[in-house]
Amino acid sequence: MKKRDLLNGFAILVAIICLGTFTLNMINGRFDLGDFRVYYTAASNLVSGGPVYLVSFDGGSGFYKYSPATLFFFIPYTWLPFRQASILHFFILSAAYWFTMVTIGKLVTKYLLDERPKHEILLLSLSFFFIVIHVTRELYLGNINILLLMMCCLAARDILLDKPMQGGILLGIVVLAKPYLLILVIPLVLRRKWKTIGSFVATGLAGLGLPFVYPGFAKSTGMYGDWIKSIMAHSGDYPGMTSLDYFFCNLVPSWPARGIIAIFIVLTGLVVIFIVNNLKKEKDAENPAGITARNLTFEWFMILALVPNLIKTDWVVMLLSAPLIAYVIFTIAAQKRYWLIPLLAILLFFYGANSDDLLGRALSHKILYAGLMGLGNFLLILMAVYLFLSRTANREP
Repeated sequence: MKKRDLLNGFAILVAIICLGTFTLNMINGRFDLGDFRVYYTAASNLVSGGPVYLVSFDGGSGFYKYSPATLFFFIPYTWLPFRQASILHFFILSAAYWFTMVTIGKLVTKYLLDERPKHEILLLSLSFFFIVIHVTRELYLGNINILLLMMCCLAARDILLDKPMQGGILLGIVVLAKPYLLILVIPLVLRRKWKTIGSFVATGLAGLGLPFVYPGFAKSTGMYGDWIKSIMAHSGDYPGMTSLDYFFCNLVPSWPARGIIAIFIVLTGLVVIFIVNNLKKEKDAENPAGITARNLTFEWFMILALVPNLIKTDWVVMLLSAPLIAYVIFTIAAQKRYWLIPLLAILLFFYGANSDDLLGRALSHKILYAGLMGLGNFLLILMAVYLFLSRTANREP
């Protein structure tokens, strides 16, 4: 990390937003970090022998839903009182937002663009600005989606830098926390990244086996059973208002109950076709290494952005689209496709529209409950695919 990354306009913007959020929540007495309270309490119970799953730690939906192995990352927080641990966690998340966006910016400029655009700091700041509604929500909750996104981006970077073992370890940790991110294995399998896959599998098995060492076989067996029950209950409770299934349920009165499975199969199939097509082009390319790096980076970003449309979960997972949004913004600027800006502005409006403060409660909820946030996200993906394919088509001999 260079000094200019630490002291520039983007770093100042992130600091202002994060410190402003912290200060306002402190003044208003709203600094609670409800999701972090769940992680903290569950980790404390793991150490003390109390219940971890199927118990609400924060009222309502305050159930711990991650894997038993993920709890070990929260145990160090329990060495501090909850208030101090919350403040520490908040600033770790703040730093992660800055670092993740800087990493995304470097991946975009190094692997996805032919020419570096002017005003990179401004473009990175715009990319961050358009996800800020999700940033403030995540900071308010103390959720760890940004940490998972950071590890996903670092895993991609390590794979591209020919560090397959490191990339696999990071991906293994991510999937232990959120198993649905296993979908990121698709490009690795199709590209035969066996070292990365081997490292990923080893990390996953080690993580799954860790609770059998501590707190022991009997306790861990019960925890795994409760974890599965918790996941099933969680997926059933959430309407998944960013999923395409939710959008079509509102649009089509006779939409089938298993429509989400059909959507998953169709979109996953299209992703596979997209990657296979990229592989064919790479074989005929004059610079296969450079083309492969470009294609893999885009595939990684695209799959991450598809997650909110494929599964039933909270709308804060829309944060996973941040890399693809940065790609679109950087590409429009680099290729001077300014005619796309009005369309991009409309799609980003719906992508970040769940804000009672900006739009008013009635309009904000109307957009969310109509499934338009998820639709906006999916159309952003299609725009990114269009930009990617049109650019690569122009570069074909």
